Amino acid sequence: MHDILVKSIVNMMVFGAVILAFVYHLVMYIYNKDRLYLHYIIFLFHTLLYFFYTSGFYKIIFGNDAELNFFWYYNEPIQMLYFASYFNFILQSIEVDKSESLLLKRAWKIMMLVIVGYAVGYVIWRLIVGVHTYVFSFNAIRVFIFMITLLTLWQCFKLRKITFQRYILWGSALYFFMGLMSFIGNFYSEKTWVIYPYEWLTLGTFLDVIFFSIAMSYRNQMQIEKFNQTLLDDANQIITMQKEVLEKQTALENERSRVAADMHDDLGSGLTKIKYLSDIPLTSEKINENLPKIKSIASDLVENMSEIIWALKEENDTLENLLTYIKKYAAEYLEDNQIDVKINIPEEIPLLMVKGDIRRNIFLSVKEVLHNVVKHAEAHQVEIKISIENTLEIILQDDGKGFDLEKGTKGNGLKNLKKRWDKLGGNFEIISKEGTQVRFSILLHKLN
Repeated sequence: MHDILVKSIVNMMVFGAVILAFVYHLVMYIYNKDRLYLHYIIFLFHTLLYFFYTSGFYKIIFGNDAELNFFWYYNEPIQMLYFASYFNFILQSIEVDKSESLLLKRAWKIMMLVIVGYAVGYVIWRLIVGVHTYVFSFNAIRVFIFMITLLTLWQCFKLRKITFQRYILWGSALYFFMGLMSFIGNFYSEKTWVIYPYEWLTLGTFLDVIFFSIAMSYRNQMQIEKFNQTLLDDANQIITMQKEVLEKQTALENERSRVAADMHDDLGSGLTKIKYLSDIPLTSEKINENLPKIKSIASDLVENMSEIIWALKEENDTLENLLTYIKKYAAEYLEDNQIDVKINIPEEIPLLMVKGDIRRNIFLSVKEVLHNVVKHAEAHQVEIKISIENTLEIILQDDGKGFDLEKGTKGNGLKNLKKRWDKLGGNFEIISKEGTQVRFSILLHKLN
């Protein structure tokens, strides 16, 4: 083996580098099934065939006659396939099939058709005619390759979108320059030259392999970062979903606690009163006195139970349903107490969801005000105005006797109303002048 001579040390070194690159990228393709690796592997395969011959290993293994026969019949077609596979790889890396450039797509088809057609035609021509010079076709096909490659590179540089593609194109530009030097050198070749014409092409291939390796390393790094970012986004999404589930569970627990408290306060106290009033003997003189009280308390319990059930039903979780329920209750309650009522509600109510506890708190606030009107105001008429813009506003105006605000605010009823609306994040205001006006307002986005 120490006596083996090769045509060029440069060719031998590049041949070894191409073998390593071929094996590495083949493994990478098998590992991740990236189509770009496949196109590059096809190019490297034809490159190996070309350098297997130019490095002198073909002659060492098969002899002088086989080398001469290979040169006359197969060297030129292999070079053409080598150029065609490289050209195809470059356009694949730029994703020309996804671009809107008709020029590049047509150049791609023309290049592949001409080069592959020339390679096949060359073999057929050699087999039929035999060994003859082919200077014109040799020069013509290379001039064609240089011209269309220059046009393609110019268009590809316009299409480049990412750093990975820039690396590929700069490597291609160097390879184009080296190939041009190789072609020109064929006309002025001297034995004293340090770099022979075919070695320019060899160096161009070596530099291009380096640029492609840098490009793919950058691309792999970007894909890893993208994959990590995807994992991070998925993790954040899962955390968000878990947070939403936890919030819903917390809201459900709060709703259960609220319902339990309401039932304890409203129903429990009422049932206790009924039990107390009904514990007297049937023969007692108080029986006739207590029966109306029991009836009144029972009616209140039924009403309170109806309100609790209404607040729990999900199909009632809309702003329209809330306002309809308020309107119905106000009309029936005030008419039962011989008070005229006028209710103004917008014709178009936006489709907004309102949480059950918020619905009930708003309704109970209106109910409390109407109860005070019936009990204390001595009013003959009540007007309810509801407006909806960025804010839900409910105004209740009566024509009663009014009251002293300083004394009124000391009572539990108004204090409870203020606490209720502070908790909702809304506003509660009372104006007592020529009757009493109560104003509730809350931003729409706080309703849910």
